[in-house]
Amino acid sequence: MPGLLRWLIVICMLTSWPSLSAAATSGYALSNAFPGLTFTNPVCIASVPSETNRLFIVEKKGRIVVITNLAAAKRTVFMDISSKVISAADTAAGGEEGLLGLAFHPGYASNGFFYVFYTGNATTPAGSGRHDILSRYSVSASNTNQGDATSEVRYIVQYDQAFNHNAGDLHFGPDGYLYVALADEGGAYGNWNTTQRIDRDFFSAIMRIDVDKLTESLPPNPHPSALPSLSNYTIPPDNPYVSATSFNGSPVNPATVRTEFWAVGMRNPWRFTFDAVTGEL
Repeated sequence: MPGLLRWLIVICMLTSWPSLSAAATSGYALSNAFPGLTFTNPVCIASVPSETNRLFIVEKKGRIVVITNLAAAKRTVFMDISSKVISAADTAAGGEEGLLGLAFHPGYASNGFFYVFYTGNATTPAGSGRHDILSRYSVSASNTNQGDATSEVRYIVQYDQAFNHNAGDLHFGPDGYLYVALADEGGAYGNWNTTQRIDRDFFSAIMRIDVDKLTESLPPNPHPSALPSLSNYTIPPDNPYVSATSFNGSPVNPATVRTEFWAVGMRNPWRFTFDAVTGEL
């Protein structure tokens, strides 16, 4: 996947990873893709489907930067939600909290929807403080290079007891569904009791949800972290745990199963991708 490799190299250059100094001896030549432009703690790069002349860089503090006209690149802030985001200071390279993921809807050209994953403060039945938040935003009606920071629609607001292992990657698959990476809440040795569970919370998995609420899709099972957002998405009917009555040899109540789950048993799936040729995750 030469395109993916190219942008992985770009991200590495932006973050000044020291291992790149030896990359040229491995058969790759490095050049600055955007001379004169700088980025602060960039964590992912995304593009609008079918567009070839804009790129979007997520900065962990809570900013989405848009690079326009790649031949003579210009950097502007597409949207800034840093006031909502729990993250380390811009000057700190460490820490796993922040604005962590970005994906544009396959129909973005007509609906203007994009999705983000971040850590932020909230109050839910599980507690007050740090939460993992999956939200939808809309592009500005008057400026295609500006997101509307007031347009947030929340889908999942999951209380998180630890600062680390937040996952947060987002991608739309070839099937049009949104895939969301969820980590195990941090800690060690499964001490939060969130690993290897399909009938509790939104942790240790990759979710697959239908944000378009197609006719054949199913309503999700109730869960405090998805309220009042249960009406914002539905469940693809072929998700693997729909109607499950057992898991790992133990019985589960199908009414409490997280039917959003597509793959489970994840420690911290920080990044994933879909193969452009085969469509495989």
